[in-house]
Amino acid sequence: MKNYFAFLFLILISSCSKNSNVNYSFDNILSYKDTLFIKSKFADCGEWGGHDEIIEIYSENKQTKLIYTKYNVDCGVRDNKGSIVQNEEIKKNIVLSASQKVGLMNYINNLLHYTFMDNEFGNSGNSFSVEDSENQLKISHYGSSNILMENYKDLMKKLGFPSVVVKSE
Repeated sequence: MKNYFAFLFLILISSCSKNSNVNYSFDNILSYKDTLFIKSKFADCGEWGGHDEIIEIYSENKQTKLIYTKYNVDCGVRDNKGSIVQNEEIKKNIVLSASQKVGLMNYINNLLHYTFMDNEFGNSGNSFSVEDSENQLKISHYGSSNILMENYKDLMKKLGFPSVVVKSE
């Protein structure tokens, strides 16, 4: 019995080593038919909402590609349902570099951690989410916390896109 606990202790110690040979890759979460969406909604118009930014990540011909779409809004223009009208402002397609993939992994990891923060209540805030096209993954957080906005701005910088500017009403 003593040897059993000694053996178990050795396994436990060796499995906790910091020099693990685990390789993390962004490509491992994309299957051949799956797309990952990073969706952000900003409160340019206060409680009425604001502009959206959508990042689509997918694999094609053994490359990880990305489509970034940014919309703009005029808070005074509404459709027949009273919703703010969004117009496409920017659309860019890129093939992701290794450092950009790391930036995406960091963004998703941070957003997952932020879901454990206390939820904010209010009528105006920004919304950040990561979803897959198979509806098996959904990470989201809503609020006006600077930490959420800084995480997104850091992602935009790593991807080489312009930093988000939220116009206030």
